[in-house]
Parts: sequence; C-alpha cells; structure tokens
Amino acid sequence: MKAIAAMGENGVIGNKGGLPWTSIKQDFKWFKEKTDGCIIIVGRVTFDSLPLLKNRTVNVLTNDIWNKMMIQNVEGNNGCRGRKFNYEMIVDYDQIDLDEMWVCGGKKIYELFLPLINEFYVTHVKGEYEGDTFMPPFEHLFQPPELIKEFDGHKIMKYSKLK
Repeated sequence: MKAIAAMGENGVIGNKGGLPWTSIKQDFKWFKEKTDGCIIIVGRVTFDSLPLLKNRTVNVLTNDIWNKMMIQNVEGNNGCRGRKFNYEMIVDYDQIDLDEMWVCGGKKIYELFLPLINEFYVTHVKGEYEGDTFMPPFEHLFQPPELIKEFDGHKIMKYSKLK
C-alpha cells in the first residue's frame, strides 16, 4: 500500500476540515500524477474537503452511521466513483491489489493503515501553520527518506518501509 500527504514543518496536516496553507499548485499536480487511475482511501472529513477528482475510485471510511448512509452512493459526488468500506473490508478485499491503493488522509486513516503502507510520499511544506490536525508519528517505521522533488522551498520525500 502507498500513502501520500502534505505537512507543515510543525507536522500540521489540516485546519478546520481543510488545508492549513493556501493552494500549492505543484503539490496538487504531484498528487494527481501519483493517484490518477488508482483507488484512494480517505476519511469522511477529507472526502468532504476534496476538489473534483476524476479517474479515481474513492473509498470513504467513517465511523458515523449517518455519514455511512450518506456516502453509500457517492457516484458522481465530486466527480469521483466511490464506495464505502470499513478497515476489515479493505484489508481482506481479495479483488484489490493493495499495492495499487493510496491512503490519502486524514490523521485517523494514516494511523489505521500505517502498518500496511510500504511507500509514503510526503510533501514537506515550507513553514509552520496553524491547524487542528497533525500527522501521526510515522518516521520510525521507514528508512531514511529520499528526496524526490523540490519546488518553492517545499520538498517531496519518499519514505520506504524498513526491511
């Protein structure tokens, strides 16, 4: 399984259901390149904040029964195809190649899937930002990161699972 995220220097990944920083065009382009045509896994709050996502299947995880009922039919919502799953359904789903799935947030979803993530692509956003959601500790599960790309002081790092 792969994951993708962006976080500020202080580890912040979210603020009031959205990103703590203004849009970073190159990072959105990177996200699109990596996840295009793939299956992504997000929590309900992240799903609600997503822009139009074409050519992806979005699996939304939520603990809220009301939201489960609302998310059951996400066909056409934000232009993406989607299904609702719980953790066990995704992990045991024999028709899905877990290597082709992308974990895309938020915090609880990253925490839940960390044991299954083999590659973690993290955009380290330059600066510290106010926020209410922070990336859970993950570095101890991975080898030292490899610099993939750099733009405007931001760095995209690839973390590979410890062997």
